[in-house]
Amino acid sequence: MRSMKARPWVWLLLVFALLATACGGEVDESADDGDETETVDDASAEENETEADEPEPDTEEDPGTAETDDGPNTYDDPRGGIFAEFQAGFDRGDHPFTQLDAFCVAHDAAADAQATDDGIEADSLTIVHLKSRLEDAINIGFGIPVGDMNDMFGVYIDYLNEQCGGIRGREIVLETIEVSLFGPTVETERNEACLKATEDLNAVMILNSSGFQGSATVCIVEAKETIFISTQGQPQDFMDRSEGRLVSLSNTNSESLEFAVARFLDSGVLTADSILGVASPDTPGQPETVEESLVAPLEAAGVEVVYDVIGCNGSTICTDGVVDSVTNMRNAGITHFFNVMGILTAPGYIDEMVNQGFEAGDVQFLASDFNSQSSELVSGQITNNPAAGALYNGAIINDFRTTGEYRNDGYEQSPWQSLCVDLYNENNTIGANHQWEDQGGDSAFGMAISICSMVRVMARAIYDAGDNPTRDDITAALNNLGPVDLSGMSPASITPGKGQMPDAIQTLDFSYPCDQRYPYVRNNGEAVCITGRQDWTFAPRN
Repeated sequence: MRSMKARPWVWLLLVFALLATACGGEVDESADDGDETETVDDASAEENETEADEPEPDTEEDPGTAETDDGPNTYDDPRGGIFAEFQAGFDRGDHPFTQLDAFCVAHDAAADAQATDDGIEADSLTIVHLKSRLEDAINIGFGIPVGDMNDMFGVYIDYLNEQCGGIRGREIVLETIEVSLFGPTVETERNEACLKATEDLNAVMILNSSGFQGSATVCIVEAKETIFISTQGQPQDFMDRSEGRLVSLSNTNSESLEFAVARFLDSGVLTADSILGVASPDTPGQPETVEESLVAPLEAAGVEVVYDVIGCNGSTICTDGVVDSVTNMRNAGITHFFNVMGILTAPGYIDEMVNQGFEAGDVQFLASDFNSQSSELVSGQITNNPAAGALYNGAIINDFRTTGEYRNDGYEQSPWQSLCVDLYNENNTIGANHQWEDQGGDSAFGMAISICSMVRVMARAIYDAGDNPTRDDITAALNNLGPVDLSGMSPASITPGKGQMPDAIQTLDFSYPCDQRYPYVRNNGEAVCITGRQDWTFAPRN
């Protein structure tokens, strides 16, 4: 049963559909101690250059991080299972950008450095941090405590340049371009940012940790043939058209749904007796992805699907057709509902379900990383209405994230998390001190690790491309990095034809109200939790 209302294409995104990876350690919107909601004056933030006294790097080989006669330099992951299997295949050798006891290691400069390409000089290489202004969301009631992203990028790049001699002697020149998060000119601003970064600044790589998608992504990776490292899931079409220049800390949008379908069918969460409701925003590309990667395979498996497309009318909140869609769900007697909506749309839709008589226990909610519903920051907004929160309680999520891992018995920070956050806390000059324990975690803690991961992926690719690389050489090196470090040190890699890094998935559960330790406490005092079951498997890619 389908009710698909045709809508004109809109190039405005759902506001936070892309924050979960960047905020992989997210929890409390009210945390303090340097956890600054994005209200900082950006000009003044850029003036806060890292000038703290920093220790001289230890250039001697550490027997715990350098290859020895006893075998490869690998990390013995105490969690065992696929984590240990992944680390056993990640030989860190003596590479200056793969160690777990140092963000980078001082190394020899190129013997005969030369300018080789746009943005690659004999003594420097230019990258751009493309920042979406998350502080714009404060005006509509959504504060996002991710810390000072400009400062985070600056601290990691400064450390790389000052303590490790850059990359093969080349200083990394960091430029920042800011664009609106949403609004009627956002698509124009993003495409203008593409042109400024690639034409005016000759960026060799562009990095974004705050959400950036749409036609401007194609501008970067296809039209301007520039590498783009993103935290958010990307359409498979964009990945294909990029020819290896687009990589992401998340699965593709299609994979996010396909992996969930496979797991929910295999586990018996969905069966031929299920009646599943799905309401997709008409954001460009999303209805097609939902149709192809969620609806079609479920129908092929014998699951009845009630599929509606709701309209956004050029805004970031999709309300057109919501009442009729919920009525369709009610009349069809749905037993399950797969949430593919964004942070501003899902709360209103589920509120309407409450208005039309849905009660807690009537429907089993399902979700994935599609539109970041595996993030407590995002899905927690549903509890603005406690009745809607009670209805959504018990939602089952399939994702690659380690959301809520700090609630597990015996949890300890991974070496990668400790390395990244300790470096930032010790070297920033704005007084930031981000810790996961603060109010059950810290969104800025997760953001710092995401940025750290992106910068080191960048550095590894440039280093591996050789003494005098061209832009194409760096692209080739990027696509052959193999294993990479992400926040929870879960399996992740970049290989030819696979720019989406995560290689593993687990089942997570949404609970409201949450009485677990370290709950995610929202501004209104309501506590929610998303916690993984630790039933990790490798992602079912063909």
